[in-house]
Amino acid sequence: MSSSAMRMREPQDMASNATTMHTAGLTLHTLPAEVIERVLIFSDPRDVSRYAQTCRFARKLVYEPKDGFLWRELYLGRPFDDLRKAVPAPRPRLDLTGRGRAVPERTPHPSAGSSSWRWEVQRRTEAEAIAAAAGECDAETLYEAFETFLAALDTALPVKQEDTKAESRELSSRSENLRWLDRVLRRTKVLNVAIPPPPAPSPVPAASDASLPSSSTSSSAPASSPGYPGTVPRRELRPSRDRLRDDPLPSARDSVAAEAHQLLCRLRAYVALAHESSFSADARVRMAELRKASRCFVYDMRRYQPGTLWGPYRVVYAPVGVASTEPHPGTSSGEEDSGSDLDEEEYWGGRVVAGKKREGETGRRTLVVNWEHIDHIMNVVGLKLREVAHTCLGYYKKPLFSLEALRPYSAVGSFEPDRQPHDWAGVTGKWRRFVCFMDYRDLYMFNYSHLPPGPHHASFFEDPFDEALRPVELHLSLISEGEYFADVSQIPHVLPRVPPASDVGDPAFPTLYFEGHSRGPHSSAATIRGKVSTLADGAIRWQFVTTYDGRMQWSAEGVQLGHVCSAAGIAGIWTGAHHERDDPAGPFWMVKVDDELPHGILNTLH
Repeated sequence: MSSSAMRMREPQDMASNATTMHTAGLTLHTLPAEVIERVLIFSDPRDVSRYAQTCRFARKLVYEPKDGFLWRELYLGRPFDDLRKAVPAPRPRLDLTGRGRAVPERTPHPSAGSSSWRWEVQRRTEAEAIAAAAGECDAETLYEAFETFLAALDTALPVKQEDTKAESRELSSRSENLRWLDRVLRRTKVLNVAIPPPPAPSPVPAASDASLPSSSTSSSAPASSPGYPGTVPRRELRPSRDRLRDDPLPSARDSVAAEAHQLLCRLRAYVALAHESSFSADARVRMAELRKASRCFVYDMRRYQPGTLWGPYRVVYAPVGVASTEPHPGTSSGEEDSGSDLDEEEYWGGRVVAGKKREGETGRRTLVVNWEHIDHIMNVVGLKLREVAHTCLGYYKKPLFSLEALRPYSAVGSFEPDRQPHDWAGVTGKWRRFVCFMDYRDLYMFNYSHLPPGPHHASFFEDPFDEALRPVELHLSLISEGEYFADVSQIPHVLPRVPPASDVGDPAFPTLYFEGHSRGPHSSAATIRGKVSTLADGAIRWQFVTTYDGRMQWSAEGVQLGHVCSAAGIAGIWTGAHHERDDPAGPFWMVKVDDELPHGILNTLH
């Protein structure tokens, strides 16, 4: 090589060595904070948390940001639905776990800065990890995960008018929250986890339960199915006064386990067996066992008591001021629970507590949803619809709905001019109601037979047993409160002497009153009158009566599935309007529709 060429390379080598030395001194922290944030938003949130533990600068950058950019981008990049587009949902008014904590907002408000975005990212990441190891978690950990899953549903992207397709039932947009939730539930099988039970109460001699027909010990508890924790045994349905006096109220730990089970049942009701295939032999076996257990639950007449207004509810004690004092017919608005003896016992936090207050207790008895009951209702109606042979009902011969149906405003007719702004529940329109019921002789035998194996035994529902199903169409419209109370003959009036508080006054979701009509059997016209309100746990309650020839005949208590105006519909219980001792009861599911069924199908048995 010539000397001139060597002289030309010497400055280049020196520049290269200088650049290498300078680059070696660079670290991530020498970059501007804005650039580091841009790098972090492409990372997994768990890696971001690990980075925050490396030094004080990293911790401050991650957990004490000047704005919400980092956590907002981490949240939206997962991806999840934008919190700023969430629709407010009725807010729970009390903490059912007994831990004395403040009731959290179900729909976080992003105006608080980065805290809402960070909280949601962290809790959802943690909930996904909990679901993957659900079998090793305690009840409180599972409760937090289930609460997070339901919060993701509450903040799901609402359906817009341009998302609906007139030619089909499909939506043009998807909720990222619900896609994530469906993926987690399918992959982890967390819906089949057994909640670790609270300590079992002390045994009580069967003779102390004099309020129930005698039966063998083996038939005293309704059946359970794989993946479903055992249901409430017979003595827990109607306990003796002695046991209630001797057995203390549930501890906070017991209440957390009970409420974790309630949230799990709520998730199952929302999934509505959509993860079970009718074409898999194993799935068919599971669903057969599940169907027997659910039938045992919903057709057990001991579950329908005055204290729960004969509906799928349970009773808790709420602090004074939480529950509304909206008067029932025949009850003054200022009437408080004086602690007088009642004939019925009532549920309290997943357990049972007498209608009489105990020393030191404050507050009044308040209705909240029994999601275990709703879960079994959806199983009975959904599995019955899967086997209906009529072609015109073929749309229902599959899971009743997907998680997308739980989104706000996913029901038909949820936009103007079909729905007026004050109709927040989407009452006005046409509804299709599927009513299931047993032959009255079968219902009586299942509940009161003294023949082996005794009443309430799962073997009663072995093949070839089959209940009946009747589709009914209702046409509803809103009326004023004055119009509702003008005709007291169509308002339920058979109530406990001191009824539990039910409807909670929420200014954002005021009570709606409605009337309507349907075509009954043999073409007889039926009128309908009812109301929609919110309960203390934030659930949406539907209550109505059906009248034939001027006489109330049937009453119904139901709960909205999913968000307001969701396509998932209403699940509930029907029973006699006058609640006489031998009145039957059964499950129903009601959904808003815009199509027509042949007249020969409506009000016929299947």
